[in-house]
Amino acid sequence: MTERDAYIQTMEAEQRAATARFLEIEAQAGLAESEDELDLLFDARERSDDFHREVQALRHADHQDWHRAKADAEKARTRFDDALDRAGDQWELLRAGYRREREAELRHLGALVALWEAAQLLSRHEVELLKRGLQDARGLLMHLGRSHGAAWTHAREDYEATWRDLRAHTHHLHDDNLASLS
Repeated sequence: MTERDAYIQTMEAEQRAATARFLEIEAQAGLAESEDELDLLFDARERSDDFHREVQALRHADHQDWHRAKADAEKARTRFDDALDRAGDQWELLRAGYRREREAELRHLGALVALWEAAQLLSRHEVELLKRGLQDARGLLMHLGRSHGAAWTHAREDYEATWRDLRAHTHHLHDDNLASLS
């Protein structure tokens, strides 16, 4: 294998790794709260396409164009890495913000359950059921905090389904208790 072939293989491997990183970020696109955040993904996608084109040009470059194609591929790789870093940093902030909001909701619901328990508005079984639901939701939220990419998206879906069920059960119990007080 020539030095040129080895270099092309290295660039192709870097391209695959960067593309995998991009796909992880893209899988979390549902977190985007503004056009600017979506623009980060669009920019990263464009840089990915540029890098791919330059690696292909590098593969097909003749001896005369080799150094120019190599420099262009390096520049495209650097731009793609920079775009991925910006998008990754932004998505990390979005994931952290989402998690903080969910933690606050769980704390609030936990305080309500404690209040209802202290006021003896719920049966022991209902309190245990709600506490178990809160514990399950906290566990899923912790898992969410450790997940990235498509795994994060699935963990978010699991958490939100558990949260919806817990909230529906809480509303049902709360409404039943208010009706019994009337």
